[in-house]
Amino acid sequence: MEIQILLQVVIIFIGLYLAFFKSYFLEKGKNIATNEDIEKLTFKVESIKQQFIEKNANLKAKLDMLTNLQISHKNDERLTLIDFHKNFKKWIGLLTESSPTLIDEYDNNEINSKMYFYDQVYQEVLSSEALLQLYVEDDILINLIFKLKTSTLENLAGHPTKFLIDLKYNNTQIELNNNTPIDSPEKIRKRGSRHRELLNERNAIYIEYRDKMIAGLTQTISIENEYLEYMKDYLKQISEESF
Repeated sequence: MEIQILLQVVIIFIGLYLAFFKSYFLEKGKNIATNEDIEKLTFKVESIKQQFIEKNANLKAKLDMLTNLQISHKNDERLTLIDFHKNFKKWIGLLTESSPTLIDEYDNNEINSKMYFYDQVYQEVLSSEALLQLYVEDDILINLIFKLKTSTLENLAGHPTKFLIDLKYNNTQIELNNNTPIDSPEKIRKRGSRHRELLNERNAIYIEYRDKMIAGLTQTISIENEYLEYMKDYLKQISEESF
């Protein structure tokens, strides 16, 4: 009887033991499975995170490159505008000199060189304008530049050239007069009289040039001021967009 009871107790104990360890190992297996899932999930998350970082870095590099290109373009535009303005003001200054010679005005070779210089400076303006057309898309500024250049050509550009041509002709007449024979009192008198006439004509040439230059400058000054104000604002806008 006691042995039977003992056996039942042992069987119960073994049953409880097996039940306990079965539950333990099942739970242990679940934990192992859970840890493996976590490791896989963590790997996937880190992989996605790395891909995101790489894509973000590539996108940032492209954006930086685009930004640098935009800044470079704006800077080139700004330099082009400054170069145009410098050359245009040089041309205006040359056309409106109070004395457009600043050379030996009795030397026709120097006059020819001065006329060539006028053309050279105008070609610099045209070259600057050609570059400007590649960079500037502002219709208002382009229209102002066109109006200013047109007004300058119509009201100023022709006067210095005409002045120099008239001087050349006057020089030629003076030279011819100086080469006339003076072998009699009458010829001396005529030569002196003609010389005074030529000097008076020369003075009239100067007066005509200055009057036309002032009138032409008066006609262009309002357009030039409008252009200047807009140009300053536009350059300021470009500088702000570059930062």
